[in-house]
Amino acid sequence: MNDKILITGGLGMIGREISSLLMQKTKTDIYLLIHEQGSSSARENILSLLSLPINKEFRDRLKIVKGDVTKPKLGMEKAEYQDVVANITHIIHAAASTRFDLSIEEARKINVSGTKNVALLAKECSHIRQFGFLSTAYISGKRTGEIKEKELEHTTGFVNTYEQSKYEAEILLKDFSKDFPISIYRLSTVFGDSKTGKVSHFIAPHQAVRMMYLGLASMLPGTSDYSVDLISSDYTAGAILDLYWKNFKPNQTFHITHGNKSFTLKEIVDESYTQLAVADPEWSLRNYPKPAIVSGEAFDLFMNSATAANNPILQKTLNALNHFAHQLLYPKMFDRSNLIAVLPNYEKRLPPIQEYYSKVIQYCIKTKWGKIQ
Repeated sequence: MNDKILITGGLGMIGREISSLLMQKTKTDIYLLIHEQGSSSARENILSLLSLPINKEFRDRLKIVKGDVTKPKLGMEKAEYQDVVANITHIIHAAASTRFDLSIEEARKINVSGTKNVALLAKECSHIRQFGFLSTAYISGKRTGEIKEKELEHTTGFVNTYEQSKYEAEILLKDFSKDFPISIYRLSTVFGDSKTGKVSHFIAPHQAVRMMYLGLASMLPGTSDYSVDLISSDYTAGAILDLYWKNFKPNQTFHITHGNKSFTLKEIVDESYTQLAVADPEWSLRNYPKPAIVSGEAFDLFMNSATAANNPILQKTLNALNHFAHQLLYPKMFDRSNLIAVLPNYEKRLPPIQEYYSKVIQYCIKTKWGKIQ
């Protein structure tokens, strides 16, 4: 039977890169689950979003399925659902909400119930051979020190509901491991494309830079030498493709992270100010002071004062930043034993953040943090 892969979240920051690579580097047919209220389902439009040529081969291999992972049977039409369960051999579940400020109920609806619905579909698939799940290295929550790939359950708590809901999704998937082969890919913070600087989804670290640009980031919690693990979207997608498509290992977890060669928190602040000045020389004339790196208690006092100011725009931006910034209070490093055993050249090929950080900053300013595309 020919390979046929279902990808959820195939137009997200990492999902679109994986979808594009699968189209270019394999001959498999791709079923792309597109949210029923989302993008146009025209294959030409989707191919364009994936930065692919619109030719007969790609149109023939790409099938667009409208649905919603939060609904039973993924909200698919009956005929499409029957087609999927009868033909799909592979699944990559990348659909998720990466917002840090959702209530736990909202986060669970997408990240836990959504994962369960995809797993239930996989269980019904007659020919399922592989299931890949995109998670986060920060399911480790408030743990500190070295985080092993084989470790999961803990009681230390979480910084935000994104971490907690992805943790609960991993726990849930353990119950399905007897039904089909599962591999889990825990990602660190995906920052942008290492070649172009392009960002398809602006998350908390980008908003932190925006706060510096606006002169509103007076302080950040943590310590100066805290290693902020940032990784490029293109390299992350390539590593997932290598692990999932070429070297699938059932019932294993992999940390796809940058490691100790990433920037420290102080280097992030310094480099951000340097690159903001390069990208916008007029900005440098404003002489905004760099944010102080302070204790968690001092940062919370700052957040409370900002909230009392009753500025809706400021509060919205600071709220998103707040749920991310507290990660900086829990220093940790991520074991990659499983990853290196399968991809021994991973570290050698890893693009240094120092070489593309400037490109991402330039892209943020050029697009006004996603307002202009």
